Amino acid sequence: MSRVSSLVLPMMRGNCCVMDEWTTSLRRVVTVANRKGGVLKSSLCRNVAAVAAGSGYRVLVVDGDPQGNLSEIDFAIDGDRGRSLAMALQYGTPLTTVATDGGVDVVCGGAELQGALGAASMPGSEVSLEGNLRASLGVLCAERGYDLVLIDSGPGDTRLLDAYLRSSRWLIVPTISDEASFAGVDKMGARYVSAKQAGADVEFLGAVLTKVNHLATARNKAIRDELAETLGEAAQPFEVMIRYSDAGSIDARRHGMSARDVATEALSQRKSRLAELRERARDASRRGRSDQDAWWSNSKNAGAGLAADYEDLTREILTRISAREAAHV
Repeated sequence: MSRVSSLVLPMMRGNCCVMDEWTTSLRRVVTVANRKGGVLKSSLCRNVAAVAAGSGYRVLVVDGDPQGNLSEIDFAIDGDRGRSLAMALQYGTPLTTVATDGGVDVVCGGAELQGALGAASMPGSEVSLEGNLRASLGVLCAERGYDLVLIDSGPGDTRLLDAYLRSSRWLIVPTISDEASFAGVDKMGARYVSAKQAGADVEFLGAVLTKVNHLATARNKAIRDELAETLGEAAQPFEVMIRYSDAGSIDARRHGMSARDVATEALSQRKSRLAELRERARDASRRGRSDQDAWWSNSKNAGAGLAADYEDLTREILTRISAREAAHV
């Protein structure tokens, strides 16, 4: 795991960032990224946003992935397939947001983002993806006063990732404990170093271990301790880890809900089902609802445990940001 040490090099060297008119309004922008897919980047953005918004924070989520899964599946939004974000990247035009029932504003992602990449790749192109995005996102944040902005970066094209890093103040790297994911962290570190060397204001906030077996406490502690030793004092992993919950994840994506909402709905359905079973006991001829109506999270309270993990992680993220901000004053 020593490869991921590249993440902390810019902070250790004390590189200076380039300040501009958008630095202040972008101070709460967090990019969530890993060059490896399947590490719960989108799920982390979805759930941290939901918890923060539920606690009264003004929250914006930017789906920066051409696949668009965060907006289309996790938020169940029938959006613009990334057109607004693509135009902002290409021309610096205003970003369009979609308001959700949970109080989170979303800039949708999707296949339209490929257009911005194509324009930036043309011979002689002077398109500055990062400059345009900083301006568009800076204006939006200044106008609406967001307390937290989460950018979900896909594992693919590095030009989009570079634009997101250079428009962010903080970087969070989710990872699972396998070689492929650690290799993704290593590649992420290279892009982070490149952004810092180019003068980006971004700082590494921490790594999050995801898809852990929450019952294997000794193993989880050993993995976290090894990661902490590798990253160094300036970039400690988060204490909170996100458990593997197949049932909770299936329900969340199937219904376009956060883990918190899934847990609430599953509890409600369990109570209804208990009442139904009592009634059936008095009338054996009756049959219950079909399995298609049941939630996978009902049987083992899986949704509640996953929701608790994300609530604890959100508190730790916000606390760490506040502490870093206070240290910079």
